[in-house]
Amino acid sequence: MPKEHKKRGRREEKKRKREQDEDQPGSKRRKSEDDTDAEIIVDNGQQIDGADFTPILGPGEIPFYGLLDEEEQEYFKRADSMLELDQFNDAEERALFLANVYKEANGKELKIANSQSCSRLMERLILMSTPNQLKALFQKLSGHFLHLAQHRFASHCCETLFTRSAPIVSEEMTAPTEASSSDQTKETTTAEQLFLDVSKELEGNLGYLMADQFASHTLRVLIVVLSGRPLVDAHTTTLLQSRKKEHITLNSREPSTSASTSTRTVPDSFQHALDRMTKSMVADLDTTSLRALASHPVANPLLQLLLDLEFRRSGKSKAKDTNSLFRKLLPDDHPDEGTDSASFFNAMLYDPIGSHLCEVLVTNSPGKTFKVLYQSLIHEKLQSLAKNETASYVLTKALERLNKEDLERAMHELCPQIELLAERSRTSVVKCLVERCQVRGVDTGPLALALKEAYGQHPTERLNKMLKLGSSSSESMSEERQKHIESHDPSKAHTSLLAQSMLDVPGTLQDLIIEGILSLDNTGLQQMVKDRSATHVLQKSLACAGDTIRYRRMIMPRLASMTADLATDPVASHVVDAFWKGTEGLPFIREKIAEHLMQHEATLRESAPGRAVWRNWQMDTYKTKRFDWMAEAKERIPGAKTGIELARERYANQKSGLSGSKPKGNMTRKGGGKPFQLTGANALLNAVQELLIPFIRAADEDATAKETGHGLSKSGGGPRTALVEHHKPQKLAQLLDLQLPETGVGQDGFLQLVEKVLQYSVNTWDQGFMPKLYASTDAPGVASELILSVLNTNLHVYDASPALTIIEKATTRALASLFGLNGPHAGGISVQGGSASNTTSIVIARNTLYPSTKTNGIHSSPHTFILLTSAHGHYSIEKAAQMLGFGSSAVWTVPTSGQTGAMDPTALSSLISKAEAENKTPFYVNATAGTTVLGSYDPLRAISKICREKKIWLHVDASWGGPAIFSPSLAKEKLDGSHLVDSIAINPHKMMGVPVTCSFLLGADLRRFHRANTLPASYLFHSEEEDEDGEAHDKGKQRQPSEIYDLADLTLQCGRRGDALKLYLSWAYHGTSGYRSQIEHAFEIAAYFAELVAEEKDLVLVSQRPPPCLQVCFFYGKEGRLKGDGKENSRVTRRIVGELV
Repeated sequence: MPKEHKKRGRREEKKRKREQDEDQPGSKRRKSEDDTDAEIIVDNGQQIDGADFTPILGPGEIPFYGLLDEEEQEYFKRADSMLELDQFNDAEERALFLANVYKEANGKELKIANSQSCSRLMERLILMSTPNQLKALFQKLSGHFLHLAQHRFASHCCETLFTRSAPIVSEEMTAPTEASSSDQTKETTTAEQLFLDVSKELEGNLGYLMADQFASHTLRVLIVVLSGRPLVDAHTTTLLQSRKKEHITLNSREPSTSASTSTRTVPDSFQHALDRMTKSMVADLDTTSLRALASHPVANPLLQLLLDLEFRRSGKSKAKDTNSLFRKLLPDDHPDEGTDSASFFNAMLYDPIGSHLCEVLVTNSPGKTFKVLYQSLIHEKLQSLAKNETASYVLTKALERLNKEDLERAMHELCPQIELLAERSRTSVVKCLVERCQVRGVDTGPLALALKEAYGQHPTERLNKMLKLGSSSSESMSEERQKHIESHDPSKAHTSLLAQSMLDVPGTLQDLIIEGILSLDNTGLQQMVKDRSATHVLQKSLACAGDTIRYRRMIMPRLASMTADLATDPVASHVVDAFWKGTEGLPFIREKIAEHLMQHEATLRESAPGRAVWRNWQMDTYKTKRFDWMAEAKERIPGAKTGIELARERYANQKSGLSGSKPKGNMTRKGGGKPFQLTGANALLNAVQELLIPFIRAADEDATAKETGHGLSKSGGGPRTALVEHHKPQKLAQLLDLQLPETGVGQDGFLQLVEKVLQYSVNTWDQGFMPKLYASTDAPGVASELILSVLNTNLHVYDASPALTIIEKATTRALASLFGLNGPHAGGISVQGGSASNTTSIVIARNTLYPSTKTNGIHSSPHTFILLTSAHGHYSIEKAAQMLGFGSSAVWTVPTSGQTGAMDPTALSSLISKAEAENKTPFYVNATAGTTVLGSYDPLRAISKICREKKIWLHVDASWGGPAIFSPSLAKEKLDGSHLVDSIAINPHKMMGVPVTCSFLLGADLRRFHRANTLPASYLFHSEEEDEDGEAHDKGKQRQPSEIYDLADLTLQCGRRGDALKLYLSWAYHGTSGYRSQIEHAFEIAAYFAELVAEEKDLVLVSQRPPPCLQVCFFYGKEGRLKGDGKENSRVTRRIVGELV
């Protein structure tokens, strides 16, 4: 069947569709600026049709100015193309071309302005013209502006002409007009007069032009020019711009618009002209007519502008003037609920067009009027307004004007609705609340709780829900389609803005976002970085207010590892730019990122985003002048001298013999004598020694009376023995009266302070000092501490402490050998304490058994890790699990034997099977050699068999009971199977008299320690074997060193004290046999004491007979019977301890 013959093209299609709509009276129509027949709301919410409302009749039919012929059109089109490209060699060539175009256009200006194809040339000419050329064109069009303003294309030319000519008025007021002989006119007519002529030309028809779909825009621009308001700011641009106007831009060298971005100076005549125009527009309009225009899509923006100018120019006075625009719209003195004004305001609140006028009223109305509006018409409907998409914008304007008390009240009323607002993506009100509470100093705690309830308690769930991460993704959807949906989803943009505003409020609101970001796994983090809306939140978090250094230390290493991939992504590359701000105070991470960029230079240069990142990170400087780049990266203080500059200065001073140079050797007193440093140290150390010796001697003297149960009494302000003079904390603070003076106290004051410290400290040399799990030291221990303090070195790299490094390696190898760890790579490292040993062992176990967790963390692993430890094990295992991200619930306690308190291997095996059945991964077992309370030793051989079968890391916490290894008989009984374990923690400061702290983590293979803990810090560690030229073998390939001497590369520490020296010197002093005798004697004394307790009728022995370790546990119980109440038993025990001390 043949098709109906129809004209083709978009215009014909639109025409046919329009005709079809007209045939269907019930069809729904969209409001737009072209809909002059839109519905208009008047008083009491009554609606009238815009077609029936015409404020003032129009000026009649627009004259026809003629058409350009084809040759003229072709010429002007080519000229427009050349001006758009703007590829002239210089300004002179450009000016000559413009002059020729103006010459050709002479007499044809009106035709060009009305031409669909050439009007854009007129706009471009205006943008490029000189002031005199603009004024000449202005004069050519004068007398025709009334008709040009109503034309679809010519109206845009008028707007551009007015905008570009406005700064000329201000310039002519401050400097005389100069006419160049090269310009097309030498007329002296000022720009001021030209604008005044336009205003007079339009005055008789302003009422009609207000609602004209084209002239209304031109009229707005003219009013802004006459008012002196900035031509380019957020508010003005919204009122002036037309969504249908083609924005003409220049390729380059567009004249500066700085004058348009600030308030302009205008002559008084402009103010008079503006008054006349305003009066002409509204004088003949009553309240009903004005309110009708309030909902007119074309007239409404002009009303907004006029109302805004009225408030800005006249302030409160216009609020009382019955002829003012404000009073015509709201004639009631108090627009309370039920008044005519209130009815109009309520109707406009929910109108998509009229609500904009409500925003102006709320923003600019006098204070008293605003209070009435808020209390009567807004406050009672806060929740319903917040839920409405249109009215919520008026509410935000009201919230911006509230004082602290009203804002706090409004926040509490809106908090219950936040969950509903979040579901509907009505977050503009919530964002406003966050921002205003920050400004007004309102507590945002309730707001944070409401947001937490709305978006979820779990940080990851909360952030994903708020930012809608992955909400638009689909496996069947292309990446470009996904990006298109993301960029056109306003709700995502709104929630992104909300999250950014929360980051500006340090405290709970900021933490909600930061916790969410940190909780994301690497996949989620990468998705956030590349999401067009969410990426702004991440960028903001790297530069937000408050103390965020901890957050940036945690997030930046993760982001840094993604640098190469992110830098070439159009969205994520902006995050890489933000890395610079995010690494403030973190120069090592900043340098690491630069290294990543350097390694992928070729890839970066191939893409536009990559080139931008390379440029913004100043990578060319990094490549060629790395020292200068590093100086900026480390944010060196301006004027501060670099290391090389200081070295050169010292060399110059030494050469010239200046006294400021660093002396060679010791500096001596004037006239000879001992060196300053040696003399000062000798005198002070001798004086301190004279205080320390009596302190230690007091313990020896007190020992003579210890067997009687009474120590030597000491005079003083409180109960004293040689052990301690005890006071409550508040009293002791008063007695010490600690001061940090502006001027130093010198040696005498120093010695007085030492005396005070000794007086109120526990004397650990006393025989009555029997603390939990550590002992007093001895003479070799004190000497070793003094040596370490004098050396004052750090055992991070071999070069800084060569002797102490060799001592630590030799001592730990010998200690490991006692436990049967005799392999070629066996040994150990010193750590801060037993808890640190256990924590480090977990890190090594995890990174060794599951290497990917070292870089990606446990949350990116498919495994749910489980750690197992004795029910009597030390709490440090659970604390380490919290620190390392496993959480307390990942630590499963293994039941113990009721009689011995040691771990039950059968129960351990059952728990491992249970974990595997639940699809969990047990990877670490902590056995204990000397539990905290009973001193039990877990059966290592049986446990190791289970761990080897299941490929689980076996660690032994021998912090307390480990020194039993010095006695072969005790070792065989208590530490059988120690050679089968993976790592061992031991603290010589607990049982061996070495000064606190002295702790080691031993291992069967230190290469695993190295692989688990090493990081590429080339500025610090140089463990790779180098050839004679200093070049490392196998560049680019990490290799396992045969021996590690930079010991910090084996641990989690960088700052490391040489604690191994204390054990080494004490071991050398006492010998292995000496320690064996001491430890065996201690076990014998513990067994003897347990027998004494068992024989005492009023004591109840809890420990075994003999006890497994050195502690003997018992209760006091009359006639051997304990109280049924555990609290009572504890109270009695505390009383006994108090009497003993």
